[in-house]
This record gives sequence, structure tokens and C-alpha cells, in this order.
Amino acid sequence: MEEKVLAYMERWRMTEPGITVCVGFSGGADSTALLWLLWNCRKRLGIQVKALHVNHGIRGDQARRDQGFCVSFCEERGIPLKVCEEDVPAWAAASGTGLEEAGREVRYRLFTRLVEEGWTDRVALAHHQNDQAETVLFHLMRGSGLSGLRGMEPVRLPYIRPLLGAARTEIEAFLKEKQIPWMEDCTNRDTEYTRNWLRHQVIAPMEALRPGSAAHMAEAAERLLEIEDFLKREAEAAREKCVREIDGETRILLKPFEALHPAVKKQAVLDCLERAYGSRKDFQAVHAEQISALPQGRRGSRIMLPDGWCAVLGYDAVVLKRGYGEEKEEREVYCIPGGEYHYRGGVFYFTLEDWEKKEKIPVNCYTKWFDYDKIKQGVVLRTRRPGDYMEVADGAHKKLKDYLIDCKVPREERDSLTLLADGSHIIWTVGMRISERYKVTDQTKRVLKVRRISDGGTKDGETSY
Repeated sequence: MEEKVLAYMERWRMTEPGITVCVGFSGGADSTALLWLLWNCRKRLGIQVKALHVNHGIRGDQARRDQGFCVSFCEERGIPLKVCEEDVPAWAAASGTGLEEAGREVRYRLFTRLVEEGWTDRVALAHHQNDQAETVLFHLMRGSGLSGLRGMEPVRLPYIRPLLGAARTEIEAFLKEKQIPWMEDCTNRDTEYTRNWLRHQVIAPMEALRPGSAAHMAEAAERLLEIEDFLKREAEAAREKCVREIDGETRILLKPFEALHPAVKKQAVLDCLERAYGSRKDFQAVHAEQISALPQGRRGSRIMLPDGWCAVLGYDAVVLKRGYGEEKEEREVYCIPGGEYHYRGGVFYFTLEDWEKKEKIPVNCYTKWFDYDKIKQGVVLRTRRPGDYMEVADGAHKKLKDYLIDCKVPREERDSLTLLADGSHIIWTVGMRISERYKVTDQTKRVLKVRRISDGGTKDGETSY
């Protein structure tokens, strides 16, 4: 098995000369075999080898027994060992997760810290083919997509999994042949843990019915990993054409998106969701399926996603955003000439000047000039309200709602628009048009100049409307 594992490591380029590799060492058969192999092959690989043992504070005397075994095993061979004692039950209670997930989070936090501190360069984990099969089944049960069905990656730096090409039976046979001792964890038989249930109630019967089932699932996962890698490259290219990230929103442009192959569509959506959430554990493949099909629905259709996110179908894009349907901001800001006002992510500057007809009015979405003497009730920055209207050509009034529909402003964005208002008369839909009523003419005497910039910015913004 030694040559098999080394060949697998070389194939996936898991190590390189001069680096330090830390083995997550529990004392069980898998981690013991991995530590023994790497330690005995360290000169051949040109690496330094260390070990980390984590006492989870769960199994009392048995945990102390395992810790003592790990210390003795490393002392006998001169392997540098770090032992950490953690209160995983307290962590689970505080985070609201199960013991299995809490233990995993604690271990990975420790691994990350050791890498950041420079104690090790890479972390070797002892997952094998049977673990891979359990992972694939678990992800299949929870509705995962391709990223779940390809299971654990052999290499995802700083983590490497040298035993992923070996079966559990091979590992135990290797230990017995070399007369290497290991510890048995009694909780491995406790089917209250999801992985143990899969191991004993699903994988074991499958192996009895058709030996090699776990290995076949692991091999399928490896092929799916190659397919996912190809799709990711295609999705990354598609992302350049289809996706725009603006002000906390992700916009998937409909025209280029609809031209994609369905598989690339779903991968691109999964990538967008992962960037939005920061990980893939908070959403499922079904969400990517639903979002990919959303362009076939009616404008304004939406899909509610976990953790307050949603996907909304607009006129020209599917918008991923947080907080759709929340109450709009009702605060008003009364503005006077000479003032500077911060409102909804923008800074507004108001100046009042005498009008000189020779002046040229700038053409700019975020700098506007108004006839100040036509303003009756005062200037207010606010959001949309029932009864709002604008004056269009020939003095006709038009409801703001109808104007926004004509401009194809998505329904979910209308309540978030910033308005400059004189009572119910909208002077300016910021970033869009102004009312005909307030335009500067030859009869204008005083001009109210309003300039809007983004908070912290130095340039006028632009808009797609």
C-alpha cells in the first residue's frame, strides 16, 4: 500500500521538497497509517512531518487513553507532536450545531491557525475511499449538486488527503502486516452520528451485496471532480459576459445568460451563490435549478433563498440580493441651498445661484439644475409614496409608477429609488429624468444646482436607466 499511496500523492502533487506537513492524528487506524507512512517516507519526499492531536473533551477516559497513545507513538519515533484540548460540547451548545459538526469546526480552526502561524505548510487528513463514499451519499441525501457528488478533493491547499485512493480494509491490513498498533474509537459504532449510520446501515449492506461499491463511488466522485473543474472554467468565462456585481447585488444579465448551455448556467449560478454566501453549505443545488429557470417566468417573479437572500427577475437581469420585501426607508431629509446632505449612500450638495442665460447646463445623470422659484413647498429627499407624479411634455402629469414601468425599472427596485420632491411632485428621480415643470428656461431667475456623489467617492455616478 505504501507505493500506492506515494503514487497517488505524486499524481495529485500533494507535496514538494522543503515543506512541512502536519498530520491530523487521532490515534485511529486511518490517521495512524497516514502518519506512519509520511514519517517513514519523509526523506524520500523531502518533507518535514509533524502531528496534531485534538482531545475533543467528549469521551472522558477513552479520550485521555487515545491522547496517551498518540503521545507515546510520537515519542517512540521522534515525531514532533502538538496536543490541543478543546471543549467541543460547549462549542456545539454555543454555536447550535451537533457534536459532529462542532468537532470538525474546532479541528479546522486549529489547522488554520497552525498554518497561519507558520508551524506547518500543509495539513494531511486521513480520509479514505469509504469516507469518500459516505460523503457522496450524505451530499446526495441533502440535495447537493455536482460539487457535493464529487466528494472531497484530494488537494485543496493547505489540505491534502493521501489515503483517498485506499480502502479501509487495505489500511487495516497494512497496519496488521507492519504490526503497527492503533486505537479503536467506541463512538464509531454509534449510529446516532450521521456518518456512522451511513457506514453501518448503508455502505456495509452495499458492500455485502456488491463488493467494491465504496471504491466505485469514490472513483465516480473523482471523475465528477474532473467534470466540475471543466464546468468551472466554462462558468468563469461565462461570468465575464453575464454577471455584474453592483452595490451588494449580483446581476445575471438575461441575454448572454440564456445563450449558455444548461450545465454552464447552473454552474455559473452556483458560483454566484457561493460568492454571495461565502460558502456552499447554506444553499442547495435546487436553488441553482430554480434560479436558472427563473428567466422563463413573469417579470418581478422571485425565489426566496436561505438567510434572507432572494433572486428576482427584472427586465434585463436576474438580481440576487438580500432583504427584498423589507420596509423601505421612510425618513425624509429637508434640504436648503448651501447644504450638504447624506442620504441612502449618497452625498447631495445644494447651491443657489443667479441664472445667466449664457451659462451652459451640464448633461450629467447626477448633476441637475432647477428653476428655484417654481418650487412651492420646499425640497425634500425621500423615497416613493402613493400619489407621486411628474410633469411631462405639454404640462401633462404622469404617475411616477407609470413612468418607472415605462423605463422598465424592476418592481423590487422602485421603492429604493432616491427622489427629490416638492410635495407629491417629483422634481428629480435621482439618476434618471427631472420633471418638465422645474426645468431652467429663459424666464428663470435663480437656479438650484444639485450634485450627487457616492459616499466616499469623488466622481458623479451613472445609471443604466
